[in-house]
Amino acid sequence: MQNIPPQVQAMLGQLESYQQQLQLVIQQKQKVQLELTEAKKALEEIEKVEDGTVIYKTVGTLIVKTEKAKALEELREKVETLEVRLSALERQEKKLNEKLKELTAKIQSSLRPTAG
Repeated sequence: MQNIPPQVQAMLGQLESYQQQLQLVIQQKQKVQLELTEAKKALEEIEKVEDGTVIYKTVGTLIVKTEKAKALEELREKVETLEVRLSALERQEKKLNEKLKELTAKIQSSLRPTAG
């Protein structure tokens, strides 16, 4: 790295930072996708049961009895919230990928020998 100009070293540091941010966003996105899949599956199953069927939900370390209508409402809200969050993470991932692409191009052009 001794022959690399300071401005390129700074760009390489920024590139590494973007890569780390991207990894975090991807991890968060995967977690949200998993939660969304689980919530949709639960919603699907609750919609199948008859009204009046005893339904339980977990609240922290407890399992409590709830009503079908209330469980449906809560799950629909959760699905909606997770979809919004997933969308935001996808936008963030796209922006970071664009920044990485631009910065990589800048670094490559800075390191190319100039014709003298």
